Amino acid sequence: MRAAADALTAAGAELREVSLPHTRYALPTYYLVAPAEASSNLAATTACATATRRPGRATSASCTRAAGRGFRPEVKRRIMIGTYALRAGYYDAYYKKAQQVRALIKRDFDRAFEEVDVLLTPTTPSPAFAIGEKATPIDMYLADVFTLACNLAGIPGWWCRGGQSRGGLPLGASCWQAARRGDPVPRRAA
Repeated sequence: MRAAADALTAAGAELREVSLPHTRYALPTYYLVAPAEASSNLAATTACATATRRPGRATSASCTRAAGRGFRPEVKRRIMIGTYALRAGYYDAYYKKAQQVRALIKRDFDRAFEEVDVLLTPTTPSPAFAIGEKATPIDMYLADVFTLACNLAGIPGWWCRGGQSRGGLPLGASCWQAARRGDPVPRRAA
């Protein structure tokens, strides 16, 4: 991160710290909002559109079988999380609450972009996983901790190589930019 910040400074950027207090909730918020929206969209378009209806057979059974075709286990897991979050009795407790937190995250970014043009953060909390290394779904979710907030805020972000770890694995830096049309090239970064 220091190398990336130094490169920005050398290119003429002015660095300063800003606060994004609600981004600490980005990980759980994202993993409620994104799967819920994916589940809802897929339920409306994919499952029954690809189901084959046969006389005398229950349509819901056909839809259930069709919904599982072609999806890998992680995608199925996320769809099920989203389906659960949208169930009656859970919608207000999970999805609605996550949407409220999403609004707070967006507000934090809006405030930060009043002071700076670009935000610089690590891409992941650790170096990349080694090729072939087994990671649990939880490991993979936690690796997203720094990249999800920009998705929730609806702002563009990009990744750049930030060097290598002591073990030779790549490290990344993420940049998030205010989405304003016609802005000049960013000169201030946080």
